[in-house]
Amino acid sequence: MNSRHGVTEHRAYLQPMPDGSFLVLAVHEGEGADGFLGSLASSDNEFDQWFVGQVGELHGMDPSGPMPPAAERKL
Repeated sequence: MNSRHGVTEHRAYLQPMPDGSFLVLAVHEGEGADGFLGSLASSDNEFDQWFVGQVGELHGMDPSGPMPPAAERKL
């Protein structure tokens, strides 16, 4: 999946929030990182479709809708 979308690595973390909810922190690295989510969501690959469906179900998102904006990286 990574090589198909031009990323060398992707990681996700669940960050507990003070109100008891969770925030998902996702890190994508490589030349295709900026377009990774859009490329993944529009893929016809069977595994990619399964993966997007699982992520959508887990986070209560509609993967057929627009992707949320990417956060800016600030150091």
